[in-house]
Amino acid sequence: MGEFCLFPVLVVKMNRNNMEKEEKDIRFVARFYRENRLNTTKAWQKLGIRKERNHATLLYRLTAIAAVVGLIAGFSWWWMYDRQDWIVIASPTRTVKEITLPDDSRITLAENSTLRYDRKAYGKKNRNVALDGKAYFSVVHQEQCSFTVQTELANIQVLGTRFQVTAKADQTSATVESGKVLFYNKEQKEAILTKGMHASINQQGQMRIDKQSDPNAFAWKTRVFVYNETSLKKVVEELEAVYKVHINRVPQETHYLTASFDNIPVEEIIEIINQTLDTKLDITK
Repeated sequence: MGEFCLFPVLVVKMNRNNMEKEEKDIRFVARFYRENRLNTTKAWQKLGIRKERNHATLLYRLTAIAAVVGLIAGFSWWWMYDRQDWIVIASPTRTVKEITLPDDSRITLAENSTLRYDRKAYGKKNRNVALDGKAYFSVVHQEQCSFTVQTELANIQVLGTRFQVTAKADQTSATVESGKVLFYNKEQKEAILTKGMHASINQQGQMRIDKQSDPNAFAWKTRVFVYNETSLKKVVEELEAVYKVHINRVPQETHYLTASFDNIPVEEIIEIINQTLDTKLDITK
């Protein structure tokens, strides 16, 4: 037991003796130093063995420092990684996926879209989700913890509301069905959007705000369509995109349609259009 207690004292004394010796050496060199009188090349040649020893010591110290830095970096990575648990949800082609988050907020994920969030942080430190693609959000209201959708080009922050976000490589857009959202980017360009409003931002940071959004913005989810003197070509494009069909025999001349369809089969929609506009559309799935 006594040996272990004496060891630190011996180390301290050895360090102190080394420091005193180094100070004496420095004072000796300083007393006899003359500018431009010292030939370092010859000195190293005469003390080649000592130089190699000094280099070995330096290499040892650098190796030790690198090891410590690597140890710290590895520990930091483990510290962060161990405290994150990413949940990644993907919706493949022709599939719309319904998601319920831990706070009971509900998300409808469009096809070819991906959503992710940190399970350990969500609802505790934040309510952040990252989106690539399109999704409809019905967010539970929490006064003390806002809900944020993060995309490549912009973020959308709310306390609780219903809205839609489309995140592409060249543009992010948001459409509000009810409530209020904050739409902003990294350069702090921002807009407050309320019911019926739509905003988008592109790669150049240009923001566009529309007070009236497309009435069929949510049709991919609800399959509810409203048309008021809408060109038949646009109607066909929307129906093909939502129902994943190809509509044939679209007339070259311009036709306009005024009608609404509330979640009915596409075959019935085509039949109504043919009767209304006297066309002969048919579909290929």
